[in-house]
Amino acid sequence: MKGLAFLLCIIAILVLAIAVGSQNDAVISVNYLIAKADMTVATLIAIALGLGVVVGVLAILSSWLTLRVKLMRAQAKLNKLQKE
Repeated sequence: MKGLAFLLCIIAILVLAIAVGSQNDAVISVNYLIAKADMTVATLIAIALGLGVVVGVLAILSSWLTLRVKLMRAQAKLNKLQKE
């Protein structure tokens, strides 16, 4: 049930993103630190969203990995204590 709700939320966000992207076809100029590019607003929104997802996943992955290492250490300590 939880997975279905998550999937429906993802589909709703994608439909919303497509609707917003189709309405924003204006070309804007984006200045990077070392370059300048002309792109549509929809492309800029997609790039920003993609970068946000990647940064979020990396942040969650690092905290998950830290907790996983702590859990493995605690399980090893528990197994050692149970053997004694």
